[in-house]
Amino acid sequence: MEIDIALARAWAQRAGELLLRSYFNQVSPERKLDKSLVTAADRAIEDWLREQIHARYPDHGVMGEEREPVGLDREYVWVIDPIDGTSSFVSGLPMWAVSIGVIRSGQPVAGVIYLPVLGDCYWALAGGSAFWNETPIQVAPPQPSSPNDWIAIPSTFHRAYAIYYPGKVRVLGSVAADCCYVARGQAQAAIIGRAKVWDVAAGWVIVQAAGGVVCPLEGELPDWQTLLHTVRLPTPVVIGHPQQVAQVCMWVRRMKP
Repeated sequence: MEIDIALARAWAQRAGELLLRSYFNQVSPERKLDKSLVTAADRAIEDWLREQIHARYPDHGVMGEEREPVGLDREYVWVIDPIDGTSSFVSGLPMWAVSIGVIRSGQPVAGVIYLPVLGDCYWALAGGSAFWNETPIQVAPPQPSSPNDWIAIPSTFHRAYAIYYPGKVRVLGSVAADCCYVARGQAQAAIIGRAKVWDVAAGWVIVQAAGGVVCPLEGELPDWQTLLHTVRLPTPVVIGHPQQVAQVCMWVRRMKP
């Protein structure tokens, strides 16, 4: 595979440095048509990342949250989120990330997630190990949940679902961070809502490399080639150790309208 993961890590870390130095706690948000937040930082960092990718890999496609996709039919497609967790970023909270994923022929093959405030970089190549900085990581093994164990959930999950998890539930405010803490074994699992592909592309690779799975809460998931065009996951997904994911799915019930 022609992806230089060290270079992708360097890009993510450089983007994080730029965000901390020039934008964090210094920008005001706008509302997009879908009511989500965006800032000048989102656009500037996506533009910068696209410039790096196009200069190093001119034949690759690129898809990001803030600009139009380019070359979705190419063998390699980079899927980037310049700030995953823009709401947290705007609020001055620390849990936001730069997320860079790579899809090859419809399969996620590389992922880098950098949390700038914490200085933590999570990364993996498909078929290899997952890492937190230079430390190999694994998802938590299945075990009975204690009162201090936790899973991550979306902030609006309670509007449509009831969850009977015996431990704690936490809202981190960033899908990328959810994936990192599951891959690292700190969270037993995470429920991710109907996220968009740039939210999950990098984390998908990292979680699977750490021994985890991505399982739809309801229905089925399409292949990644389809997801690149439909953009949004059709159903919430649960990530974690295969046995833990099965248990979490049993604890969740959709509420009646």
